[in-house]
Amino acid sequence: MRIHTDLTPAESYQDVVVLIDVLRTSTVAPVLFERGLESLALTPSLRSARGAAREGWLLLGERQGVPAEGFNYGNSPAELSTIDLRGRRAVMVSENLPRWLSNVAGARQVLLGSLYNAAATAEVASSRARDSIALAGCGFEGEPDLDDALGAGLLAAILGERLPAAVRSGATRFAISLLRAFPDPMEALWQSVSGHYLRRVGLERDLAFAAQVSVSGIVPRLVEQREGAGSAPLYLFAPADRPS
Repeated sequence: MRIHTDLTPAESYQDVVVLIDVLRTSTVAPVLFERGLESLALTPSLRSARGAAREGWLLLGERQGVPAEGFNYGNSPAELSTIDLRGRRAVMVSENLPRWLSNVAGARQVLLGSLYNAAATAEVASSRARDSIALAGCGFEGEPDLDDALGAGLLAAILGERLPAAVRSGATRFAISLLRAFPDPMEALWQSVSGHYLRRVGLERDLAFAAQVSVSGIVPRLVEQREGAGSAPLYLFAPADRPS
C-alpha cells in the first residue's frame, strides 16, 4: 500500500483519491449531509448551477463573501450547520475544489476529506483502497495552501496508524511535519491564504468551524458525473458507506 500526497492535484489517479479543501468545500459537504441533504452536486460554473435550480435544487455559492445573485445560501459551514436540509438536493459553486474534479474523476474512488471528517475519511479510504491512497490538496486559486497541506498531514498520519507498512511518497512526510509545526489547527488556518481571504470578507467564524478535528462521521463520495447547462459538468456526491 502507498500513501501519496500532492499539494495540488496531479493529472490522474487510479485507485482512491481524497480531495482536501479545508476552507471550505470538503468541510461544507459533510455538514450538508449531516443536516439531511439527500444529494450534493459540485460545479465551478454559475450557469450549470442555475440550470440545476430549475429542477428544484438549492443553490449554494458566494462571490466576495456573499451569496451569488439568486442563490439560497453561501458556502459558510458555520451558517449551513444550523439549517434543516432534510429531503433537499443542492448544487454548490466554489472556485477551488470543483476546478480539480476533471483531473480526478477517473479514479476508482473519489472522496472529500478535511480536518472535520479526518478519522472517518481515513477509515473509508483504507477500507476501499487496493494499492494506493492519494491525498490531494485543492489550494487557493490553483496554488498550494497551508490549510489543505495540514489536512493532508492529519489524514496521512491517521492512515499511517491504520496502515503501518504503507510506503509514503510525494509530499506526505512534509505534510505530516506540519502537524508538529501547528499543533493547534486554528493557527494554520488563520495563516493560510484562504484564511486571510475569509477574514477579509468577514467569515472568520468559518475558520474556527473548519479547525474542528474528526467530529463528523460522513465522507462524501463521487457517485456520478452529469452534463451541466453550462460548459462545466455537475459532479454528484453522496455519503460513502462506512465499513462494518
